[in-house]
Amino acid sequence: MVELPTLNEITEIAADNNPTRVAFGKGKDGQDVEWAEFNTKSCQSANSFRRFVTQGDRVAFLCDCSIEHMILWNGALKAGCIVSNLHTRASHETVAYCIDSIRPRVLVIDEEFSSVVEDHLYEEITNEIDTVVTTTEPKADYEVSIESFISGHESVEPDIRVREDDIAAILWTSGSTGRPKGWCHTHRGLGHKAMHLEKTLNITRTARQPHVFTPSFAAWYSLILPALYANASTYFLSDWDPKAFAELIERRRLTTAVLIPTMWKEVLGLDRLAEYEFESLTRIITSGERLDTATLSGLREHICDTVYNSYAATEVLGTVIADEELEDERVESVGKPISGTQVRVVEKGGPPDAVKQPGEVGEIIIKGPDRAVWAWNDTEKTESAFEDDWWYSEDLGYKDTEGYLYVEGRTDFMIKTKGIKVFPLPIEKILEDHSDIEHAAVIGVADGEYGEKVTAVVSRSNPEITGEELDEWCIGSDTIGRFERPREYRFVDRSLPRTATGKLDRTTIKHELEDISDARYRSV
Repeated sequence: MVELPTLNEITEIAADNNPTRVAFGKGKDGQDVEWAEFNTKSCQSANSFRRFVTQGDRVAFLCDCSIEHMILWNGALKAGCIVSNLHTRASHETVAYCIDSIRPRVLVIDEEFSSVVEDHLYEEITNEIDTVVTTTEPKADYEVSIESFISGHESVEPDIRVREDDIAAILWTSGSTGRPKGWCHTHRGLGHKAMHLEKTLNITRTARQPHVFTPSFAAWYSLILPALYANASTYFLSDWDPKAFAELIERRRLTTAVLIPTMWKEVLGLDRLAEYEFESLTRIITSGERLDTATLSGLREHICDTVYNSYAATEVLGTVIADEELEDERVESVGKPISGTQVRVVEKGGPPDAVKQPGEVGEIIIKGPDRAVWAWNDTEKTESAFEDDWWYSEDLGYKDTEGYLYVEGRTDFMIKTKGIKVFPLPIEKILEDHSDIEHAAVIGVADGEYGEKVTAVVSRSNPEITGEELDEWCIGSDTIGRFERPREYRFVDRSLPRTATGKLDRTTIKHELEDISDARYRSV
């Protein structure tokens, strides 16, 4: 049987096949590292790691994306370790929980998080860490620079034996509704993920892509893995800035780019957008949020005429829709399953064969070869999230008669008002289509009359817009019923809260709104 190469072997293959091609670059004008040099430094770091770890030990990373992070991340894999990128936007308590949970032998940080470790973590965590490596200059006496860490070590591959079904990485959920879960992915699963994403993202050895996601996100892996397999070039932008992103595409002549819709909207909103040259782009991709018609049209007109949309999670990849399919009534679809993957819509929590009819909303479940195999130290969670290898997403959605999938929101955000189920996403779409509205969140608030009152929290661009006007706007809609429209509007003059993964944080909004003394939410 032909086996997939394990992740620790991939850059050795890249160094053999494309030694002088750029592997990673820093921003529009920063340093580049070629595949041969990258693999050499990765081997040096691997042999340095071997002083502190044995095969199967964990190495944790609390840092932003950089070439230095990639060298140490790849080196840890070459040393036979399980790698885990911690959430850089999470609370100190949550980071400490994750560290204590996986008990890493080595912690990798950068300058930005040095003070976090010093002030909040180093004395609090119960796990004994053998060494702390920084990708920048050391700030504390226990930190070791990457230069000192790898200096003098051999550039040969360590003598380890990693199997396809060994755990390679632990990816954390955001934990917006409780403790984060560390989902374990094998070398085999991540290999399948890489090969699927090569096709979806149009990644070949001549491809050049930007990378703006922190290592905390599953999206970080979604860009890194196919680039490793294809030997493509990746250019890091450590801090999100739409202007810098546009300049990066222009200067590096990038060929493909991935952002969530909110970020693409910021690019489209640049004052001098027409002055940037985006002709090098052959495909752009969006994922993670609802893609509306206006944004799609703007992307096609100003950025790239080939746009793909997709649906995926930390646990497993799901669907993709190609540009030629994104037309008319399918604009809001996330497409059909990627090759080798099955997607069904079933009764919430029901068995995999309780399939809903086209147009009926239910829970989305997915079965694919790249799925996670275990929630770290939480077999009960693993068994509740998977049934017969089907992953239960807790996302609501439906399929049309042609099998295209539409996502309606989360099962835990469904509102039951006067005994009728109401889903937030279609209402939010209607509100955000209004020219005076920036963003909207629709939640259910406990109420004596309704059970749950449909309530809209709105970030508005026009301070004069009123709840009465928005009520008329919703009544005039053809896509939501009168019973679904919000019965109360609350207005904010700031951005709505988002989770660590950049998604609308309805849980936080709901908790804040339930405190009637919270002056940030004004009823009009």
